[in-house]
Amino acid sequence: MTESTPTGLAPARLPAQAVVPQESAVRGTWPVFGHAEVAAAVEVLGSGAVNYWTGTQGRRFEEEFAAAVGCEYGVAVSNGTIALEIALRVLGVGPGDEVIVPSRTFIASASCAVALGARPVVVDVDPDSQNLTARTVLAGLTARTKAIVAVHLAGWPAEMRSLLELAREHGIAVVEDCAQAHGARLCGRPVGSWGDVAAWSFCQDKILTTAGEGGMITTRNPALYQAAWSYKDHGKNWSKAHEPAQGTGFRWLHDSFGTNARMHEIAAAVGRAALPRLPADLAARRRNAAILAERLGHLPALRTTTPPPWVEHAYYRWYAFVRPEYLRDGWDRDRILAALAAVGVPCSVGSCGEVYREEAFPVEWRPARALPAAADLARTSLAFLVHPTLEPADMHHWADLVTDVLAEATIDQAV
Repeated sequence: MTESTPTGLAPARLPAQAVVPQESAVRGTWPVFGHAEVAAAVEVLGSGAVNYWTGTQGRRFEEEFAAAVGCEYGVAVSNGTIALEIALRVLGVGPGDEVIVPSRTFIASASCAVALGARPVVVDVDPDSQNLTARTVLAGLTARTKAIVAVHLAGWPAEMRSLLELAREHGIAVVEDCAQAHGARLCGRPVGSWGDVAAWSFCQDKILTTAGEGGMITTRNPALYQAAWSYKDHGKNWSKAHEPAQGTGFRWLHDSFGTNARMHEIAAAVGRAALPRLPADLAARRRNAAILAERLGHLPALRTTTPPPWVEHAYYRWYAFVRPEYLRDGWDRDRILAALAAVGVPCSVGSCGEVYREEAFPVEWRPARALPAAADLARTSLAFLVHPTLEPADMHHWADLVTDVLAEATIDQAV
């Protein structure tokens, strides 16, 4: 594979009459790319500067996104999974190490450790936030523990204060998995700025997306930044790569081995165009979640949760949990999901409830017995969409339908 660097050649350009499509999304779908995002993508294509080294979008997106989440440094990468892998790599995770991960998460939160030869140690989660806590992490700590991956599931921030205190006591690093938490805050401070390093995903339906795939690494540590930046670009030395070329001879830039995980310029341009809209999108998500919480919180067969005042939830999804003790015989969470689908309510089980049950996990990596909170969440969770393209009327309509289904499913004395 050849490596592209600036050549001085004039970039190709699209015809002047290239048309930028108008925004024409069906209400309620997500993601939606408006005029700004489409125009940004077309502009990059028209310029011909579609690579990190020939354009400027990637570097500007790194700066702007990092600033938006309270960090000094950002490294744009091709996806959130590689962001997690690089985050652990620059923290020195390797063969023989252990990494604490939550039971309720996507497999990438664990596979990032496996990719480096380390072992993911799965721990239980809090039944309300669905996140690991200092208490659950403590149960998984050993002399081999190198790092904790703290997932902010569905946009609810993990309790970073106690996690960081525990990590400092034991000399271990903390990676924030912010894939579902763009814009979330804990005590007024953005997620992604608490741990040693954070990994973000901009995959298709995330709160902020870069048109299909994309990721970011953020940190406040300059050494970790330079290590992550270098590894994602074949091991280039940051300083050498940014120095003006001297003469026409070959440039010796690679001080170490790495890989190519660069984000391409079209994705970065889309991300930059979408970033200013994030506060309005979050406000709409919170509005929609509040409607569902108010309308469904009184139903006996549902358990709903309320974040504490110091948590600013980003609401990638809004979760409720079935209370089986209030259901009629023959009803369970899965039958409720089927009934909701039949009346047109888009609802799912949400994130993987017990990631250690995936076939990828060797038996010896699995807990000796089911983790109680994770197991309960796995069989009771309902995840509702609250995309910013949805209106209050949609939320009220769905709430009416959920109420009807739960009325049929709930035992008489609980109604």
